[in-house]
Amino acid sequence: MTSDLTAPAPAVAGPVVAGGPARAASGRLASERVVVDWEFAPVPGSPASFWDTVDPVAGLDVFARALSRGPDAPPAGPAVRLRVRTAEAYRPPAGEPPPAPGGPWASYGESGEVRRIHWPAREASGTAGLLTASPDAPGADGLPRTLVEVSASHEGFRRKLSRTALIAPLVLSGGMALIHGVAVARDDGFTVLLAGASGSGKSTLGLAAFAHGWRVVAEDLVFVTADRAVVPLFLSGAWECRAHPDDRALIERVTGTPVTGHASGLPADHRGREYLFPSRPGAGPAPDRPLPVDLVVFVDRDGDAPASPGARAGQVLGAGPGSTLGAVAKLLRLDFAPVVRETERTLRGVVEGLPSRRFAATGRIADDVPAFLAALDRWAS
Repeated sequence: MTSDLTAPAPAVAGPVVAGGPARAASGRLASERVVVDWEFAPVPGSPASFWDTVDPVAGLDVFARALSRGPDAPPAGPAVRLRVRTAEAYRPPAGEPPPAPGGPWASYGESGEVRRIHWPAREASGTAGLLTASPDAPGADGLPRTLVEVSASHEGFRRKLSRTALIAPLVLSGGMALIHGVAVARDDGFTVLLAGASGSGKSTLGLAAFAHGWRVVAEDLVFVTADRAVVPLFLSGAWECRAHPDDRALIERVTGTPVTGHASGLPADHRGREYLFPSRPGAGPAPDRPLPVDLVVFVDRDGDAPASPGARAGQVLGAGPGSTLGAVAKLLRLDFAPVVRETERTLRGVVEGLPSRRFAATGRIADDVPAFLAALDRWAS
């Protein structure tokens, strides 16, 4: 595979300048079966913010290259061609009633040739998003395309949805597994995958590791190749963390981003439980290749270490058809089965073939962070 089938390698037009206003960007990503032309622009009239310094597609070129299936792979089918446009403020679907508290996390609908997924605002977060798919004019090669348009009520969520719309069609070609966790690496390349049940503290411990001199290379959904290497990529272009008031000082120290008032002042995602904030500008560039995993750490708050590889696999959660990626697959009418098969196969290799440790978290940051960092240094040595 090359990083692009018909054009130069993915590029950003008009690079973002640290401390300056966000600029429009565009480019192309491709795998054997998917060609995605993308456009990203600031919402007209939006105020300057720390999002102006966050590259909207950082890491996606490494991700596209990692999807290569090798010379012995069977021939790919006809290419799927998309144009993803992210340049609008949130606009709710016409005629859709306001959601009731506790309603569905997302709703799918069709109207003629237009398909849509709507993430309605929740009382707890106030964020909302909309993805639409409709026929597009042919591209420069004369072949038909699908236009995917992204809008959201908050910049953090808009970036999350836009990156998901770019990633989903690529990963659905197969060849990549999705693991719910955090991956951190030392300068010498030693890479640790933190896995565990949702809410166990993986993101907070990953932030603490970063503050301790480690590099966070992937967070939330960790993309893992068949040979058990982590692709350095943030699904949202930023960290997602179930922040608590006690996290505020840690987040400020790690990201360099002041958090005023309660931690709920951070931008929340559509579920109102997780918060999006950018990585620290001084963190340095992400690795330009996947990093082999050396150790898996299972973060456990239930008190009992899993007794078997099968039980441990239950702590390493992949993305299912009901996830955001699964919803986008439905929107694009793409088959989700290849990524489910790849995730299951790779999970077995991760759980059964790699060294592992367990960290018993209590949920008390003041206790967990020092204990985890001491254990991390011990394991890495």
